[in-house]
Amino acid sequence: MQTVPEPVSMAEAPTTPEAFELIIPPSGEIVARDVSWEDFLANKNWEHVEWVDGWVVKMPGIELSHDGLTAFLRRLIEFSLDMSGLGGRVFQDPVLIRFRGVRAGRAPDLMIFLPENNADYEHNFVRGVPDLIIEIVSPKGDKRDRVEKFREYEKAGVPEYWILDSRFRDAAFYQLDEAGEYQRLIPNIDGDYASGVIPKLRLKVEWLWRNPLPSPVETVQMVEAMLAAPAADAKQEE
Repeated sequence: MQTVPEPVSMAEAPTTPEAFELIIPPSGEIVARDVSWEDFLANKNWEHVEWVDGWVVKMPGIELSHDGLTAFLRRLIEFSLDMSGLGGRVFQDPVLIRFRGVRAGRAPDLMIFLPENNADYEHNFVRGVPDLIIEIVSPKGDKRDRVEKFREYEKAGVPEYWILDSRFRDAAFYQLDEAGEYQRLIPNIDGDYASGVIPKLRLKVEWLWRNPLPSPVETVQMVEAMLAAPAADAKQEE
């Protein structure tokens, strides 16, 4: 039986947050090395790549199921932000995020910025810390999403991180604790997960594995039901 690898928490790593080091070389197909961030941004020939401390890594191609899940989650979150009146911005791969204090430029599947977030929106990347990042695991992408990016996002202080793997129907939800370390939260008995950063956003995990995925019209109805439900319905356990 195949097993899903568990992320390596900073609490378990041999280094302290102050001694944080990127995993070098990063996993994936290396297309260049010793490239500065400025040269990386200026190169128009690279497509679907990320930058990790001078290494340029080619990301795997996107499968249709991956693309469909990304589209559904983007609709769900954008509808939730708009219909609740909260507002915010949602970006998806290949938009890059550059963290302060972490020498990496990543392109998450989805990243969400709430209105009070003080990120800097440049013309071809965002500099700052998203309130929520979502990664959908690609084939051969376990180490990248569950270890490398997990450590980087934790170190950068991303408050909430979702890792979704359709192959195993595994949805892992992490939120930072007071020590700045990710703790995994388990959906409640009804299979609902409540976001820690987006009020009223409650995801039924079973929605993620539906075939076909919910349509835009059904997604609107889902958000209407979420916004009308009492907060007590969203209890979950660590």
